[in-house]
Amino acid sequence: MTATATATATHELRLIDTNGYTVPGAVRYTVPADQVEAVTAELKALAPADAANQRAALLEHARLLTGVSADSQRAAANQIVASDYQVKVTPPVA
Repeated sequence: MTATATATATHELRLIDTNGYTVPGAVRYTVPADQVEAVTAELKALAPADAANQRAALLEHARLLTGVSADSQRAAANQIVASDYQVKVTPPVA
């Protein structure tokens, strides 16, 4: 890769939840290499709110269920931890 290509190369970053899905609204396209660290921090800052929303949805669903089904939903909610979210960085293609 030439010096010019390196300077203009961009990355795609996305926040991935604990189930391996991209968090809605948490994708950044054309991120310059020198901004990857800052954008990674920005995306990780979105994780606590998304984790809380996912937990709330599972707990609300559990409230409508009974027995083992409700227990399963509560257990799934307890497994969602914001610190388990990952930022996936796709490097530029040469």
